[in-house]
Amino acid sequence: MAFRRLDADTKPIPGSRVLCWGRPNTYKTTAIVETAERPIQFLSLPGEKGHETIPAVEGISSHVWEVDDLLSVSPSTVLREVETITAEIISGKHGLFATIAVEGLHKFYDYCYDDALAGLELEDAGRKNPTGTEGLRGPAYGLSHKRVMRYLNKLSASTARNVIVTCWEADRKDDPKDRSKNAPTHKAPALPGQLADAITGEYGASVRSTLKRTPTGVSGIWQILPDPQVQGCAVKVPREIALKLPSKMPQHYGMLKALLAGRSVAEVKEMFPEALTTKHEETKA
Repeated sequence: MAFRRLDADTKPIPGSRVLCWGRPNTYKTTAIVETAERPIQFLSLPGEKGHETIPAVEGISSHVWEVDDLLSVSPSTVLREVETITAEIISGKHGLFATIAVEGLHKFYDYCYDDALAGLELEDAGRKNPTGTEGLRGPAYGLSHKRVMRYLNKLSASTARNVIVTCWEADRKDDPKDRSKNAPTHKAPALPGQLADAITGEYGASVRSTLKRTPTGVSGIWQILPDPQVQGCAVKVPREIALKLPSKMPQHYGMLKALLAGRSVAEVKEMFPEALTTKHEETKA
């Protein structure tokens, strides 16, 4: 049966479904490796390069897409392979997991779009009065949005205790209709159109990954609450908990869960003292 009743024992823990987005090399992968619950099944989507920082250690399995001749592989083939390996991971075929981490959603979207546009062009070629490629781009985006959302919903509906999805960030216009050169912008996930806004509503937490330089190194920081310049951050918690949350925090999945469960900042600092002192080399991704 697809539907199940949620109670205190079966309700998902706040912070168990996370979208982590930010510029490249802001420790998105590193934070998963170092702080997410193990065992972890990593899936690096086609084109994603962050897998280079995933260690080959017990408790971490990594799945990377490789092909000898990129030009010989169609977008539909790539998408089929992604959906197959994802289903296998969720089913447990590749081993146990407490966390499923899917990296490079922005790369996956590109394949979804290319596949949708190719399909529409094939249909259009058989029409008496073809629309032409430019007229098909809008419908292709719509189809791509839906396919990405269906894929993400399958992940979130899995039995994994934790699901983490990563993507890059981009500057988006505050007013999409403003064509001026200096139009005001804000930071958001690097996904086209309305999907960049809609995707934040699909997760219990949408956090922006950034860096903070210190005298002894570089620390990873998450922004978990939105502001006018960063509108892609969001958390799903009761209002009384949201009012106590800090705007920014160290990159630590255990700490995030504790905060979203209602623990105070002081309590969380005592629970995870290592998160307050963690420093990284600048070469980590």
